[in-house]
Amino acid sequence: MIEATLVLSAVALMLDARLSTTLLAYLVFTGATLWLAFPHEHTVQTLAFFGAIAVVKIVVGPAVILFIVRRYGVPGNLSASFNLAWRVVVAVVAVALGAMAGTMPAFLHVPLAGVVFTALFASAAVVVLHRNLLAHVIGLLALGSAISLAGAVFAPGLSIATELADTFDVVIATFVALSIARSLIAHDPRLDVRSLRDLRG
Repeated sequence: MIEATLVLSAVALMLDARLSTTLLAYLVFTGATLWLAFPHEHTVQTLAFFGAIAVVKIVVGPAVILFIVRRYGVPGNLSASFNLAWRVVVAVVAVALGAMAGTMPAFLHVPLAGVVFTALFASAAVVVLHRNLLAHVIGLLALGSAISLAGAVFAPGLSIATELADTFDVVIATFVALSIARSLIAHDPRLDVRSLRDLRG
């Protein structure tokens, strides 16, 4: 059930071009990845690290996005790069590739391998399928969640501190992108990444 929820929310992330529903899909996606990646060791340190990851992904990131939207009146359209038909094609390909990767001989005995690959492909596709910088931020946040799940699935013996380190770069990139978004608003309130070309030089 949780695996199906994750895949459906990943598809919604790729297809939707409205900020409100995309954020909702992201929260469902991240909630599912955190549920599946919940550590088996219930030590204080492990739960503290896991809680820190969850707060950043579910609370801090979306809160900053909503602050920027409300503070600067950013439109709720995420400016899809392709029409719906092409987005459907990309979503189908991402899910199919994820399922195929999970059936490779090396991963046959790894539970949730297909779901992990689907989450990774879908997160990357969110960035490709939208021109709005906030959509790219959501895609990066989703990628961080997918990386956490990958760590829990493929290397369950590793410390959760290692998973936190693995997602740190993605979190930093996310907040750098949010800072760029805040600066770009004065130039283009739509936050269309194509307008970045006009700033060169």
